[in-house]
Amino acid sequence: MWVEVRASVTQGLVREFRDGLGRGGRVELGRMKAEPASPGLPSAGRSILIIEDHDDAREALRALLELEGHRVEAAASGPRGVELARKTLPDIALVDIGLPEVDGYEVARRLRGLGGRPYLIALTGYGQPDDVKRARDAGFDAHLLKPVDPDALAKVLSSVPYSRNS
Repeated sequence: MWVEVRASVTQGLVREFRDGLGRGGRVELGRMKAEPASPGLPSAGRSILIIEDHDDAREALRALLELEGHRVEAAASGPRGVELARKTLPDIALVDIGLPEVDGYEVARRLRGLGGRPYLIALTGYGQPDDVKRARDAGFDAHLLKPVDPDALAKVLSSVPYSRNS
């Protein structure tokens, strides 16, 4: 099943504010609100891997997902993310498309080599129809625009069959 969610850039999962080089900043977290896809199929309690090179975004996303009851692992690079996925076999992987070294499209191809695991969600600033098609062709199951709307993420997470990797 392919899921595409477009979100308003004013409702971010993570909003980052920087005061300038060496002057600090802050990150604000949104809170996800969504109902499970159907009764008895909770969206919380999943094993989720985040592959995101931006430290603040990765850690903020991790904190939000853990707050929602998920078990979260995170990696700052594509190769490290693939290695972690081989060890942990997550239910879901949130993968930044614009990764250095090995981009998210290649990460998706490598993760697909793990026997269909995990459910892949592209996290990207690229949202044109060709970008969405390219993500689907690389093996992603869903496409979310950055900054990710917490409700959009919750909707995608609740649509993942709970027994996908059980």
